[in-house]
Amino acid sequence: MANHLMRMLPLVLGLGLAACSSQEPVAPASPLPEISNAFTAKPRWSASVGQGVGDFYSQLRPVVDGERIFAASRDGVLAAYDRSSGKRQWQTRLDKLDINKNQRSPRISGGLTAAYGNLYFGSENGIVYAVSQADGEVRWTREVPGEVLAAPAVDEGKVVVHTSAGNLVALDSDSGAPQWLLRNEQPSLTLRSMSTPVTAGGAVLYGRADGRLGIVLLANGQPVRDTRIASPRGATELERMVDVASRPVILGDILFAIAYNGQLTAHQLISGQELWKRQYQGSRDLSTDGGRLYISDSRSHLFAVDARSGMELWSNTELENRQLTAPAVFGDHLVVGDAEGYLYWLDRQSGVLKSLQRIDSKGLYGAPVVAGDTLYVQSRSGDLVAIGQP
Repeated sequence: MANHLMRMLPLVLGLGLAACSSQEPVAPASPLPEISNAFTAKPRWSASVGQGVGDFYSQLRPVVDGERIFAASRDGVLAAYDRSSGKRQWQTRLDKLDINKNQRSPRISGGLTAAYGNLYFGSENGIVYAVSQADGEVRWTREVPGEVLAAPAVDEGKVVVHTSAGNLVALDSDSGAPQWLLRNEQPSLTLRSMSTPVTAGGAVLYGRADGRLGIVLLANGQPVRDTRIASPRGATELERMVDVASRPVILGDILFAIAYNGQLTAHQLISGQELWKRQYQGSRDLSTDGGRLYISDSRSHLFAVDARSGMELWSNTELENRQLTAPAVFGDHLVVGDAEGYLYWLDRQSGVLKSLQRIDSKGLYGAPVVAGDTLYVQSRSGDLVAIGQP
């Protein structure tokens, strides 16, 4: 049976989502726009990575480091490819590890982070992995309290993961030994999505399910400050959800964050002083070109906002409820995918839709990854596609 709930709003209530449902989406998606493509971006190469993520909610994304791109599947296939040719250099099966022998699947879910010659990532089984970039050898594994749904932050010899239980856990990057643990209370109803933590100036910044953005010291996990991004409002638990599930964005000395059922805010990084706030809401990661913020909101509307003033520069509502990915800045274009597997190219200056193409009928779920003159897209079925500039 098709798992439609996994492609709808990723909520978790009580002990979690039902594993299977025949419900139709609450809000119907807009029909596919009828446009005359200004161009067709041709794939340079494609490869297959395991069984992909299937119909499950996932924040799993590939990562580029040097001349290679690394990608994983939910069922535990991890592989390295040459960025230019797509030739596979090595492949590792994580389902064969002893730590997964009693599991139905490794359920890899947290996006990959490349650092110190390793790949760091986590799983819904609450396991963090360190794998050598050179040959795919597993350096260490460590169990943590809670599912790891987002990519770790790696800095100053520490791997920091944000778990579904609201915990922030730091591990030694060489050995996986626990360094510190910070617990946060979770509201009764939260998004399935978790904020990817970022590091800056010896601190870790991460979004929380209570509508706040937390800052802690990287050295010891000591809380420094938390900033209110959104306040719960409404009569129902659903209306009162204010998760800050997107990755914080830092531009110079300004910190940007967006909340579900909340708003987009800009604060001074050091003092925490609020500079401006605007009524945008969503859980997808923000994208930026250094001067603008690009938003894919909870209705799959797209916006460009001036980072300094918060002024809206353009909006595009043609793709309403098509379950868009987070946007990616690629040359003169903003690129997003949807749940039906279409990739959309918008003019970055005007928001005008210039081209669309279908990558995989199984759907796209994660933001495209940009490296140099190439855009990399990973589909639900596990296809990894490299696309050049149009």
